[in-house]
Amino acid sequence: MQLSTPRRLGRRLGALLAAVVAVTALSAPVPAQAAAPPATHAIAWGKGGFGQLGDGGYADQQLPVKVRAEEQGFTEVAGSLTHSLAIAADGSVWAWGQNNNGQLGDGGHTDSDVPVKVQGLSGIVEVAAGWGFSLARTGDGHVWAWGTNYAGQLGLGSFGGSYATPQQVGELRGITHIEAGWFHSMALRDNFTVLVWGDNSRGQLGDGTGVAKAGPTVLPGLGGESGPVYDIAAGFYHSLAVRADGTLLAWGANNSGQLGNGTTSVTAAYSPVHVVGRYGQVRAVAAGCRHSYLVDGSGNVWGWGDNTEAQVAFTGTVVKQPQLVPGLSDVKDVAAGCAFGLALTGGGEAYGWGQYNSGQTGTGVPVPMPPFKNAWGAGLTFIAAGGDHGLAVREVS
Repeated sequence: MQLSTPRRLGRRLGALLAAVVAVTALSAPVPAQAAAPPATHAIAWGKGGFGQLGDGGYADQQLPVKVRAEEQGFTEVAGSLTHSLAIAADGSVWAWGQNNNGQLGDGGHTDSDVPVKVQGLSGIVEVAAGWGFSLARTGDGHVWAWGTNYAGQLGLGSFGGSYATPQQVGELRGITHIEAGWFHSMALRDNFTVLVWGDNSRGQLGDGTGVAKAGPTVLPGLGGESGPVYDIAAGFYHSLAVRADGTLLAWGANNSGQLGNGTTSVTAAYSPVHVVGRYGQVRAVAAGCRHSYLVDGSGNVWGWGDNTEAQVAFTGTVVKQPQLVPGLSDVKDVAAGCAFGLALTGGGEAYGWGQYNSGQTGTGVPVPMPPFKNAWGAGLTFIAAGGDHGLAVREVS
């Protein structure tokens, strides 16, 4: 339900320009010594009842707190409803929070309020967290999964059971981006096609069938020759995809207008529909429980869908097509929680808006709209949203 410039824009451009980079690298001069990356640590805020904040306790936090693992130098984070994931500087993965389905990947089923190391993983460059399950991607495009598999969301070719340690997802190769929804998974491949698997009860896989998939399946009519896809997002029961021509598509549940096609319906869209509006070029997308966001080419944030907690706009309970979220500019990335939003600016500041009863916005201001600045201040390089908590990576000066 998950997304900073390094994650989204960097990955998209990396995929689109891979061939150019490969050729250029042959003639480019080799620097004498690469600069050491800046030291970083993770912070968290919001609901903490399962230890998902990683601060050594189970209390909600209205203001950001440090995740208790500074020595790991976390570079990327991800959150679900009750657990969180992080990538350390050495490419290992750490997890904390609820572990009833083995979603922490440490071989056990005991919850943890501090980070524990996920077994057997190295070279990881991306993580994603769904409801009771986790995904990780290696730098060479392989995917690993662990946790509950009741709907086939681990992509192992079967339904049911759970796995407390990472399992490799089939023969997947060339994966450039992964997304975890509530009970479904998505992946973007280096040929610009989309793979989907897991729960499909509300059409969130977009293949027109409504039938769950136990293994990765190419989404027909999307990507490749039919229009390269360069970004994806998975929400509660809906999904988003951005084509290279700027077309934004959505599918799945639309009971709150989260597909952005100008309608609401109790009947799901089992195939992609166009998100309407004049939002222009799309830089990033994110999907929450029943709402969605995009960042346009000018750094503005647009939102649509459920607005019962003012997670999209000042007024109204449902927003059926993209509207500008007020008070934001120079935004590089956006993340969607269950009923709140986070945005990261080019200056390293985060903003939060929407539901705040457990401190989800991280602002310390009990007002859902307009967006307020995260209480931690500047120096943030990465943001993520769980169901009711937020996460970020901060450079240590």
